[in-house]
Amino acid sequence: MKPKILVACHFFPYYRLPIMKALTTDPIIDYIFFSGMSTDIEIKTLDIETAQNNNIRWIIKKNWWFLKTFLWQPGLIKDSFTGNYDAIIFLGNPYFLSTWLAILLARLTGKKTLYWAHATVRQQLRDRIKVLFFRLADHLLLYGNHAKNDLIHRFGFDENKITVIYNSLDYESQIAVRSKITPDILAETKKLLFIHPEIPVLVFIGRLAAYKRLEDLVYVSQILHQRGQPHNILLIGDGEEKDKLIELVKEKRLEEYVKFYGPCYDENTLAPLIAMADVCVSPGNVGLTAIHSLTYGTPVITHDNPYNQGPEFEAIQPNRTGSFFRQGSLDSLTGAIQQWLSQHQSSREAVRQACYEIIDQYYNPQYQAASMRNAILQCIDSTHLH
Repeated sequence: MKPKILVACHFFPYYRLPIMKALTTDPIIDYIFFSGMSTDIEIKTLDIETAQNNNIRWIIKKNWWFLKTFLWQPGLIKDSFTGNYDAIIFLGNPYFLSTWLAILLARLTGKKTLYWAHATVRQQLRDRIKVLFFRLADHLLLYGNHAKNDLIHRFGFDENKITVIYNSLDYESQIAVRSKITPDILAETKKLLFIHPEIPVLVFIGRLAAYKRLEDLVYVSQILHQRGQPHNILLIGDGEEKDKLIELVKEKRLEEYVKFYGPCYDENTLAPLIAMADVCVSPGNVGLTAIHSLTYGTPVITHDNPYNQGPEFEAIQPNRTGSFFRQGSLDSLTGAIQQWLSQHQSSREAVRQACYEIIDQYYNPQYQAASMRNAILQCIDSTHLH
């Protein structure tokens, strides 16, 4: 019989659909998904019809949120204790109070337990509590190597009980779209967007939020223009900072160089918008923006503090798929953009291929599913396979 694994989350974001499909079609392991429907953030979530159309088995229970941060899932308590599972993968969030009890009950009844977690541990007391929380699991499934090395070297975790599975978007659909992009399409896209299509393009895709520090990009843009390095900026997305950014662009007299495209969720439209840019710049944390950009062959510049980054920053390989600047320094950000545009214009196609390579190798649902399978099989008794 196949090992039977429960994957328990607070809710399932829609972008998780590709990895859920990959797990559902796994030939060796039988996955069942568990979550509530209510969310603590504004994000597109998976719907029942889409799950059914993709043969995803999904147990839906009620979420009880407290202070928009703490979560109690009574259904998870019951399933952890009475459910017929070989292992349970919990979302590794210590603010989910029911998970503390659920994982103890699961272990008490002989189930193996895993956390799917970011596992970034800073110096604050609340993050030290994370370490206690992580020790409850038999195995950790992490988004990145920085968190893994931190847990091993700072807190003495066993490296054999940690697997890095990275993260992914809708890889198969995106590479299908990517394969249709031609130089003519990229050139035409620039002409449609900008008054000066002949100069380099900086792009950002994501929420126009304060923590993304996009005002820094406008300040740096003015400096670079003054230094005789003109360029265009394309901002794809919406958010609470949009009006402030529009006013700042006017104040700096950059209107003819900065395009506010607005939100866009269609990959056929997004692909040439991202691919025609010379570099993606994310002055704040980068997260899945890095994966989206690299998938379409565009390198990424972001800050160098791993404790204030999304784990996806690891996909940026200096001078290959992007670069880093010193967090909080406009001078450093200016230098990073200036250096990239000066040194990598002639090698744009080589950079594009390097970006493809890192995504194709690690940041896709197939790699994630295989890594999760190996970790689970390592955890559970081999007799389950016979």
